[in-house]
Amino acid sequence: MWTTTDLIPWALALPAAFWELRNVGRRHGWILGACAGSIVFGGILIWVYVVQQSIHDLNYGALAFVQALGLLLGPLAAAVIISRRATLAAGVFAGGVVGFCVYVFTATIGIGIYGE
Repeated sequence: MWTTTDLIPWALALPAAFWELRNVGRRHGWILGACAGSIVFGGILIWVYVVQQSIHDLNYGALAFVQALGLLLGPLAAAVIISRRATLAAGVFAGGVVGFCVYVFTATIGIGIYGE
């Protein structure tokens, strides 16, 4: 069953993906624009979904809060820094890498502390 909160990642990802499709499409052609738009759409969709799932696991206390905050701000900061010098797709890709590193780091600490 779909709820309204399931539409939040789609609503956040579509405008940025269309913007990147238009921007890159004008400069480098529509095929590269479509690839860049797909990277942006998939990256934002996965980022918002992972942040939503980490917020649902806040019953683990302070570590879960640090993980949710790191997953919220880390990829966003990386995307903003890289997007200034390159395209939005490159920023989203860098944000995905940072988000994965934050997730693995905090999950490893959580496994060490809680054993799950």
